[in-house]
Amino acid sequence: MPDANQQTNPAVFQNPLYLHPSDGPSSLTVQEKLSGSHNYRAWRRAIEIGLSTKRKLGFIKGTVARSTDDPNLAELWDTCNNMVICWILGSVSESIARSIMFVDTASEIWLQLEKRFALSDGSRKYKINKDTYAITQSGGSISEYYTQMKCVWEELDNMNVLPTITVTPEVSAFLTVLTQQKEEQRLF
Repeated sequence: MPDANQQTNPAVFQNPLYLHPSDGPSSLTVQEKLSGSHNYRAWRRAIEIGLSTKRKLGFIKGTVARSTDDPNLAELWDTCNNMVICWILGSVSESIARSIMFVDTASEIWLQLEKRFALSDGSRKYKINKDTYAITQSGGSISEYYTQMKCVWEELDNMNVLPTITVTPEVSAFLTVLTQQKEEQRLF
């Protein structure tokens, strides 16, 4: 467990209030900017990975609170929150950036984008399954075709999250067979 000094000392790398000197407004990039609900899930995952590497995920999740007792910590929080906002603004289309420009916290922006662009699981699963049947090799290589299919399968798998359970040898054997059957089913 971290000591009290580690939790309030911004010079400690693990502290979410620490900003590395190289953490500038353009130091977090994503391959494709958010432009609508069609690429929201992939964009969200890319941003979460990027923020996690910088220990700033708590700013969008709302788990890193602004200090009300210490003005120095409050200022550090403001700086980090604004940096996360810069990273988000740089990863969305121009029109989306304009619509969130004046929102005060990264977590508020995150919630707004979630409400605006996240499709319900049911409609998203329907669209992904529909996309699966529309994918064809079309003269491309088998590798390209498989990669397209794998992307769709992984997104579907990501949506079908099961609860955590205690794994016994029987459960492990069952899961192995289930996974094998699932992979075989994808061949058809």
